[in-house]
Amino acid sequence: MSRNRSGCGGCALAFLALFFGLPLAMVLVSPAIAARIIVDDIPEHAVYLREWLWGAAVSLPLGVLLARFALNRNGRLRRSPIPKRWPGFLLRGVVLLAAMNAFVFLGKKPSVPGDHVIDDGMSLFVGAALTGVVVLGAMAWWDRRPRRVTVEEVRAAAAEADRTLKRVRAENARVRRQAEQVQARLVKLQARNPARPDVEFHSLRVFHRESYQCADTAHLAYGSAQTSLRTMAFVVRHARVAPLQLVVSKRARAEMRAAAAHLQRSQSELRTQVDQGLDMVRTLNANTSDLKHEIRDNCGRQGREWFEALEERVEQAREERRVANRFGGGQ
Repeated sequence: MSRNRSGCGGCALAFLALFFGLPLAMVLVSPAIAARIIVDDIPEHAVYLREWLWGAAVSLPLGVLLARFALNRNGRLRRSPIPKRWPGFLLRGVVLLAAMNAFVFLGKKPSVPGDHVIDDGMSLFVGAALTGVVVLGAMAWWDRRPRRVTVEEVRAAAAEADRTLKRVRAENARVRRQAEQVQARLVKLQARNPARPDVEFHSLRVFHRESYQCADTAHLAYGSAQTSLRTMAFVVRHARVAPLQLVVSKRARAEMRAAAAHLQRSQSELRTQVDQGLDMVRTLNANTSDLKHEIRDNCGRQGREWFEALEERVEQAREERRVANRFGGGQ
């Protein structure tokens, strides 16, 4: 059954190529056929010249449309301003037509009286179609190539890295202080007199919430910093090779190298600080979890009721995230 389906799929592709691809190729290479009729100068072929000239008139807008649809919407040309975009499509359409028509004009043998205008047309049209596919593929690949970064962009990225690094260092200091305070509270709780179980319940509950919020806020900040790191990695990769691509003065290349080195140092330090911060957040979360259990075990009935209510809220939040992820993944 699968073999039959594969055979049907191949037949369908062949049908589409034969009845849609070849007529399209014929229209696109109409200028070459018209030029051949003129060059061969055979009177019996002159009656067909007007038809091929009409095809030649249609070939240019058709080539422009093909070039337009072959390019990715996120590529360079389709994201450029409109005054630059359509001249670019026109240029690529002309290049496509030039390649296909050159193949046909040079590949078609000169006609002699008695020959048909396109006596050997099938092989020519198939070859022209393949040439067009190759040209469009090359255009699409070239259009998706990374854009060359400038010194100003590298410097701006380095400045942003320095600002992010400053924020992450401040966040690390805050998380470190909170973790130390939680650890001190745990030591105090473990050494306290169990005869007064509910003395510190309210303050401990507030302190637990502050620790949880501190870790949550820090995790969001580190996630934002990691996004910035991925963006910087793109700039760093292209900034390294940019001096080799510049054909301007040595001073410009030196400025690019200096800016790239600055960005790379800032990126490396930022990555180190983010990794340290994430480690501290994990430690803070572990200590906050221990604090939660200490409140349950040392703060009497209030502590146990608070713990049970907290666990219910946590489980409800997890279930909501699971549902959201399941429906989000289905989309």
